[in-house]
Amino acid sequence: MSNSQNVASPPRWLGVDLVKNRWIFSVLGLFTTLMGGAAYAFSVFIRPLEAEFGWVRADTVLAFSVCMFVFGFVMGVGGYYVDKYGPKLPFALGAVLMVGSQVLSSQITTLTGLVLTYGVLLGIGLGLTYTSATIALTSRWYPEREKRGLMIGVAVLGFGIGALVAAPLWTAGIAAYGWRTTYLLTGGVFAVVLGVIASIIQFPPANYQFSAEKGWQPAAAGTAVQKQAVAVNPEDLTLAEAVKNGLFWFTGISFFLTIFGGLMATSQLAAFAGAAPPIGIGLAPAIAATVIQAMSINNGLGRAAWGWVSGKLGPKNALIGVALFMALSLYVLSISESRAMITLGAALVGLSFGGALALNPIIATFMFGSSYIARIYGWIFFMGFGFGGFFGPRVGGMLYTSTGSYDAPFLLSAGLAVTSAVLSAVIFPAKGREKQRRSQEFVKTTSSA
Repeated sequence: MSNSQNVASPPRWLGVDLVKNRWIFSVLGLFTTLMGGAAYAFSVFIRPLEAEFGWVRADTVLAFSVCMFVFGFVMGVGGYYVDKYGPKLPFALGAVLMVGSQVLSSQITTLTGLVLTYGVLLGIGLGLTYTSATIALTSRWYPEREKRGLMIGVAVLGFGIGALVAAPLWTAGIAAYGWRTTYLLTGGVFAVVLGVIASIIQFPPANYQFSAEKGWQPAAAGTAVQKQAVAVNPEDLTLAEAVKNGLFWFTGISFFLTIFGGLMATSQLAAFAGAAPPIGIGLAPAIAATVIQAMSINNGLGRAAWGWVSGKLGPKNALIGVALFMALSLYVLSISESRAMITLGAALVGLSFGGALALNPIIATFMFGSSYIARIYGWIFFMGFGFGGFFGPRVGGMLYTSTGSYDAPFLLSAGLAVTSAVLSAVIFPAKGREKQRRSQEFVKTTSSA
């Protein structure tokens, strides 16, 4: 390859140098997750759908459960294509499916139709756009330890606040135009925002290299430039190698404990706030909504805040801290008897829950590297979020039904958080020692490939 090919002009979008302004890629992740986080506001469609079709609650929420499960599964599958070919095409496909899911959902007449459009299509779209625009993208553009955690936290921030933005807009849209037109309008918003992101999103050019002193620069003359469209660090673990590493499975288990317990508790929060004493707090619906808003706001803020903490203390110490913080927060909920106490508990749960969702991909990236992180973390996400999100709320509901109290879901969730903290302290590597070494077997295999 000639030197002229090595010294490449930086990628641009509308004249903006994307190398010098790499923060743009974290913002792209934020807006992607903001669109995806709107899925959490599905509950505002429940009553209109039930009123029109006569469905029962367990049937209506099936679409949401399927969406979350498919989302987690596609994170793992789609990650392979993101790592190998770059984020643009997987993101564009995911965007098309997200738009199509909203348009087709506006036309449904059966529960099966809703499960297929809102559950399956939206779940696939969320999985592809999320894995393209967040961890894999940001970790490549920000290889520095002190910045990577914060920027990943910013990229995933939108999932915490998406429902906060979407819920009032969807509620107003349903009241003014009906649920079908609201779905169509949502599809239009998705098309515009995700279309813009699809035109920008890309990994660092393969003929650029990063140094702590100069940042991203064209590869120097005489430097070997990789032939792949997507640059690969030979020190990073592949998915096959990561799967043979016990830390891969432990990260998924730790994530599962956090998500299972967190969603078990938070799925009961609105009902707890509105239930009459002594079972609940007895708040009016409008006041109870402010409790959910407090949790949602801090869910978003917690992702960036704990990402920043990980840069200062290391991802292991941050994960231990966030798990203990969640346990304390859930205990506060279990003893809440007033609006002030439940709002405080909800806000603290939001901070810790959002932090857990930011810190797990951060420590996975530190341990396994960024070259194959889309597929590696995709499967970790499926273990933690796919299964935790599917089963956690159901177990919480069963505990409430069997005990007649919300204490059991809150306290069991706190216990799971403490368990995660203890296991993290014992098993995760210390700050500065996270990077896992490749086995000689895999080094020889990939070198000869």
